[in-house]
Amino acid sequence: MTRLTVDHTILEHSNYTDDPFPVSPASTIAPGSIEDCSEGVMRPLRESEKSARRRVQAIAFCCAMLNCLCAGSLMLFSLWAPIFQDKLGFSQLQINGISIAGEVGMYIPVPIFGAICDKYGPAKLSLLSAMFFGPAYLLAAHAFTNNLPFHIMLLAFVLIGCGTSSMYFSGVTTCAKNFTGNSRGIALALPIAAFGLSSLWEAQFVSRAFGGDGGEGEAGRINVTRAFVFFAGLLTSVGVLGGCGLTILPEVKGQRDLEDSQENNEAAPLLRETAVSSAGGYGTRGDGQIDQGMQRKIGKKGWLNESTKNFLTDPTMYWFAAGVFLTTGPGESFINNMGTIIRSLYTPDTATTTPSIPLHHQQKNNISTATHVSIIALTSTIARLAAGSLSDYLAPTSPVFPLPPRAAEPGFLGWWKRYLSGKPTISRMWLLIWFAGVMCAAQVFVAAGGVDQAGERFWWVSSAMGAGYGAVFTLTPTIVSLVWGVENFGTNWGIIAVTPAIGATLFGVVFAMNYDNAGKAQEHVLGMLGAYYHQVADSDEGLLSKTVAVAGDGVPPAVCYGRECYDLAFWIMGGSVAVACGFWAVAWRGWRRKGTVV
Repeated sequence: MTRLTVDHTILEHSNYTDDPFPVSPASTIAPGSIEDCSEGVMRPLRESEKSARRRVQAIAFCCAMLNCLCAGSLMLFSLWAPIFQDKLGFSQLQINGISIAGEVGMYIPVPIFGAICDKYGPAKLSLLSAMFFGPAYLLAAHAFTNNLPFHIMLLAFVLIGCGTSSMYFSGVTTCAKNFTGNSRGIALALPIAAFGLSSLWEAQFVSRAFGGDGGEGEAGRINVTRAFVFFAGLLTSVGVLGGCGLTILPEVKGQRDLEDSQENNEAAPLLRETAVSSAGGYGTRGDGQIDQGMQRKIGKKGWLNESTKNFLTDPTMYWFAAGVFLTTGPGESFINNMGTIIRSLYTPDTATTTPSIPLHHQQKNNISTATHVSIIALTSTIARLAAGSLSDYLAPTSPVFPLPPRAAEPGFLGWWKRYLSGKPTISRMWLLIWFAGVMCAAQVFVAAGGVDQAGERFWWVSSAMGAGYGAVFTLTPTIVSLVWGVENFGTNWGIIAVTPAIGATLFGVVFAMNYDNAGKAQEHVLGMLGAYYHQVADSDEGLLSKTVAVAGDGVPPAVCYGRECYDLAFWIMGGSVAVACGFWAVAWRGWRRKGTVV
């Protein structure tokens, strides 16, 4: 048998001729046709070995898809929020605190989960997600059934957030490592889309399977206890199954170096040579730019490599991250509080109400929160796929310097001339700003009273918010990889990905304060304490039980109705998205000065 050793330099430079067995990328043995032997020897894989690898790969892919299809249960929080307010007596600020706890658990530990996944494999991370989900949902069910104090539910949702992140990350990482070459794009797109659709089917299933008797004498309300027990069993089972089936195929010797070489050859230069030399490089690859292999060697000498150092010292990063913070925060706040907003759309006629029955049970409000959770999931998934496809097709390519006058002309006029002369190009930044504008328009529409007493229009708001939210989370990591390179993309994007959790905290508090203050202002007008809650002593049908005084502050939370419950918060959120577009424009201007093409 002929012994062939593959050297990284040979694979990366096809003109190397000193080696007795020169190998060029075009003539290299195709990935999957060789196997790693103990002494670095490569030989063709037998058909049985190829079949076994394909079988393991298929099982791992199915388990990864199942993980992602079930991991989005945290997105159903708007289904529980109104029931928490009624049954547990939580204020809107406390309810937002629980949702924020879930967001913190989902975003903050991502670097830790990434390290676990890289060191121990996605199967261990999937088992860890089962250890998070099972106890968390059982604890939440116990706290809900027994009206336990607020901080118990807070702890449960922190663990649910951790389970969401770890289960999703294990599935995506498996696909990223098992599928290489031309199949990597679709292999990553499918689990990401599955995660987006997970809340769609879960919302519909929960509303139908557990939507009869809410367990509190309220027909048509979701039985939260049974739903939480169901998720505890389902997600524990899925996590354990992933622990058995999420297998990373052993790397074939020479395959990774070959693919890295091919990807580097396909990568276009992103920055001017002068800009790279003056800025120290962004970890990109191209003629006249710093080699990624050299960057990798430099980076190993310290905790931060050159790519991340340049990332953290680049002023445009902070403008860009601030824009992500001001855009995703309102999106997270809307998704978490959508159930409360829907309940506030219609004001009950207090002249015809029965004092012993809560007013929100006498509303003529047939808007289904589960339906709008599904709408957000569907439009978010469609927007992710559309934004990714449009950005790849319409994005400008790296220019050749000096630029022709027509190609260098900015603005609409330059775009129109290029459209007439050939294929039109639209920067990813224009797409990002456009989708953010859709979110801003939806928030201003709500703030201006567009859905007040008109719940039939709410589908437009949920669709616009879902589309904008999904597109922003698709385009922003792509832009990070283009501007600062892929050498240390995980760390760079992980730093920016913390901002949604911070944004959800800030804007969740803004909404909660607006809602609670408006609800308290309505108390003396509507006589809420007598009309909202059925306070018959020692009655099992009473919504306000004796243990509510332990869970909350002893006072029934004010249930608010009308646009004054949310208008100020939505004016602030719409304004923040508009400011975010301005911040992105500042960052974009800095990139254009450096010659970065996005």
